[in-house]
Amino acid sequence: MNIRFMLRGLSTLFLWFVLFSAQVKAIAFVEYTSHLNECMHHMAALRLRQANLCLQKEAALKTSNIALDYLNHYHSFFQIMVQFDRSMLPAFEKQNQAVLKKIELLPETTPYKLFYKASVHLQSAIVKGAFNEYLSAAWDFRSAFQEVNLNEKKFPNFLSHKKELGTLMALLGSFPPQYNWILQAVGLKGDFNEGLEVLKNYLHHSHAEPLIEKQQASIIYALIQLNFGRDRQTAIKFYEPYSKDYASNLMQCFVRSYIELKTGENDLALKTLRAKPLGEQYEQIPYLDFMMGDLLLHRLDQSAAIWYKKYITFSKTKHSLKEAYQKLSWLAWLTSDTSKFVIYHDLMQKNSKDAGSELKLINADLSQTIYPSLFLLQARLLFDGGYYEKALQKMKSIPLQSLVSKYQYIEFYYRTARIYQELNKPLEAIQFYKNCLDQGKNIHTYLLPNACLQLGLIYEKLNYKALAKYYYEQVSTYSGIDYESSLKQKAKTNIWRLNE
Repeated sequence: MNIRFMLRGLSTLFLWFVLFSAQVKAIAFVEYTSHLNECMHHMAALRLRQANLCLQKEAALKTSNIALDYLNHYHSFFQIMVQFDRSMLPAFEKQNQAVLKKIELLPETTPYKLFYKASVHLQSAIVKGAFNEYLSAAWDFRSAFQEVNLNEKKFPNFLSHKKELGTLMALLGSFPPQYNWILQAVGLKGDFNEGLEVLKNYLHHSHAEPLIEKQQASIIYALIQLNFGRDRQTAIKFYEPYSKDYASNLMQCFVRSYIELKTGENDLALKTLRAKPLGEQYEQIPYLDFMMGDLLLHRLDQSAAIWYKKYITFSKTKHSLKEAYQKLSWLAWLTSDTSKFVIYHDLMQKNSKDAGSELKLINADLSQTIYPSLFLLQARLLFDGGYYEKALQKMKSIPLQSLVSKYQYIEFYYRTARIYQELNKPLEAIQFYKNCLDQGKNIHTYLLPNACLQLGLIYEKLNYKALAKYYYEQVSTYSGIDYESSLKQKAKTNIWRLNE
């Protein structure tokens, strides 16, 4: 054999092998490396700057690991959601498109391709929905829903996409009713209860799943139960075992204290929030200052003012500015400081789209200036903190002749009903809610549709389904009131639950 031809052949073969090896290395893949696992550990605790350093270390390797791009997107998702800063939206949308292009490089044979696309579209939908970009959010929901369902057909045993599947089904099943036309336009339909079941099943089998996916599934399940479930206490009971590290994990502290606040567990929420991890490595979240103000306000504690002022000073988004000034006005009124009350109330109006509709209602039936009832305000704040017995005693001490407007009478009946409802005295609650509705004819306030919603919940709990459905349906007859979208969304979800 000619040795020259043999060497030439071997050289050609070697060159081909080198080129092929380089090509194989360039093929996109998914691998959760040590850098990325460390990144998820930091992200899960909202140590986002440290998480970013891990992402940079992985990027320095210059591989085609699409898990890097995916977690980069997750990082941006966390940033915009915890800061709630609309100015970050254009950059987020630009990154969203770039990541989707990267994911397209993955081979069709991996279940991660459609899973990543669905997850990125879902994150985009959640962000856009948070900023009321409902039509754009619906298209992202549609893309995510199509991708995750296709992945379910192609890879039915792939666990990771079950989180997206359950989340999408539950969220689409509770979409605001006034935006139903959007769902119809993009061909979407959800199932609230089935979605929750899929999410629960995912969590049950998720021991080997990436940390960030497990954490997100537990948070989503808890928040869906909190906002749309029949019993909000389910949310706090569910999330407690998933948040045992709240003193060293800011994400767990944030979510846990928020759920405790919204379920009337004021003292628990204070304990949780006061134990929040501190240090430059953690994200600075101005909304936690707002929450601390609420927790102290519910105890009628004047030190709450410090926290609202801190929120007003340091918040970039000013999302809850109206509420912060409103609550500063309440704190002033608790000490009978009329001048400060008026100053903060005027600031609330300047930062409100509805220009202080609640005070307009108070002034509606008399030409003179009428300030809030101190008794009603104290009872309301105690109730919001879950101090129901104290709130009831406050209501019983109100001299009815001190209520000087029709709105205040409506509020008296409504707040007394809410207290009896939480004290598990349904008959008393029903009577006061009906008095509220009778007194409220021709008065424009969110208290009336909320009374209908609460009556529906009471009758459903008592197994009077026809009456429950009737009052749920009454919610949709009110329009142009505060919290309209949220109230109608909850009523719609409850009607669907009854019809199953």
